[in-house]
Amino acid sequence: MRAARGPQRLSDTLSELVALKGLAKSGAAEQLSQAWQKAAGERIASETRVVAVKNRSLEIEVASAALMYELDSFHKPGLLETLRQQPGLEINRLKFRLKGSLGQSDGSGG
Repeated sequence: MRAARGPQRLSDTLSELVALKGLAKSGAAEQLSQAWQKAAGERIASETRVVAVKNRSLEIEVASAALMYELDSFHKPGLLETLRQQPGLEINRLKFRLKGSLGQSDGSGG
């Protein structure tokens, strides 16, 4: 395994996670995304996206600063508890980071 530094593609990071956990046949990336959607609920899931898992820390991109504050200040413990209850997921922390426009094409307006 390489000791790469710097930004990594989500697909590469999730592939590593799948390989390390031995979950390649069970669709770990899809499981992780579904677990987040279930924990977060429809409203929050539509404005967020799982971007990485590093050292048992789940990194989530958030569409707005207001939602990021809400998640970090009010929902973090409940979200983490719900994620910990999912079989096969070993998440100890949630990290939220701001992403300007999820789901929109880049280019205009930004």
